[in-house]
Amino acid sequence: MDNKIRQMVKKSYDLHFHMGPEIIPRKFNNLLELDDCEKNNIAGIALKNHFYPTAPLIKQLKVKSKLNYIGSIVLNNFIGGLNSEAIYASSLLSNKPIIVWFPTVNAENFLKNSISEIPSEWVNKKNFKTRNSSKITPVRLIDNEVIDVLKMIKKTKSILATGHISADESIQLVSQALEIGIKKIIITHPIYQKIDMVIDDQIYLAKKGCYLESCYSMYSIDKIPIGKIAYQIKKVGPDQIILSSDVGQKFSPISSQALFNFAQLLLKEGITMDMLYQMLVINTNKIIFS
Repeated sequence: MDNKIRQMVKKSYDLHFHMGPEIIPRKFNNLLELDDCEKNNIAGIALKNHFYPTAPLIKQLKVKSKLNYIGSIVLNNFIGGLNSEAIYASSLLSNKPIIVWFPTVNAENFLKNSISEIPSEWVNKKNFKTRNSSKITPVRLIDNEVIDVLKMIKKTKSILATGHISADESIQLVSQALEIGIKKIIITHPIYQKIDMVIDDQIYLAKKGCYLESCYSMYSIDKIPIGKIAYQIKKVGPDQIILSSDVGQKFSPISSQALFNFAQLLLKEGITMDMLYQMLVINTNKIIFS
C-alpha cells in the first residue's frame, strides 16, 4: 500500500508550498536545493511566498528540472494589495498559469483574528518584532479593485485562490469571479480556524465548480483532527477537493513526504485509494493543464 501511495504522489502536484527566503524561516531558500531534494518524488510544486512573487525564482533555475514548478503571487500589502499590474508582470515570467492568492496575513479577516500581522511563533526569533494587527491597514476587497484583479486573472489565465479572506468574502468573490468567466478557483484551506467555513458553504462552492483545498498542515500544525478533515472530504466529495501540503516550514517534512503522510492518515479514516488519486492527481493536473 505504501508503494502505491508513493507512486500516486509522484504523479501529483502540491499546489501550496511555502518557499523562502522570507522573514518566516523556511526549509528551502534556494530552489536548486528543493529541486535536488524532490526530484523523482513528485510531478510539480506551486511555490508560495507571503511577501513577493515566486515566478522569478523559477525563472532563475538554470538546470533542467524533472519537476514542474508553478509560480504565484499573494495580494498582501507587500506587493501593493489588490495590484492587477503585479499579476500581469508575474504572469509574463511563466509559461504556465500562476496562482493568484487573495490576501493572507494582510486579509481583514486574518488581522481581525490575530494579535499580530506575522504571528511571532511563525518566526521564533528573539530579535524579531512583529507588527500589531491593529496597526496594519488591511487589504480590503473593494469592488472596483477586485474587479480589476479578476479581469487580470482571466486575461492571464491564472488560477484564483482565496487566501485568508473570510468565508462570506469567499462566497462573494466566487460569485464575481464566475460572472467574469474565471474557471479555475481554489478555496484556500476552508477548514482553517481563522476561516472556519461551514460544510454547507463548502458544498455550495463545490457545486459552483470551485476546488476546496485540504492541507496536511491543518492537521500537523493547526492540530485539526484528521477525522474532521476526512469528514470534510466525504461531505464535499473528492471530485472537487485537492490535497495540498501547505508546508515549507523548517520543522515540516518536504512536500512529497507531507502528501504521503496525509494520504496514509486519510486511508485510516475511510478515504479510499481512488478518492486519493482523484484529489492528488486528477484534480491538481486538471487545474494546471486543462
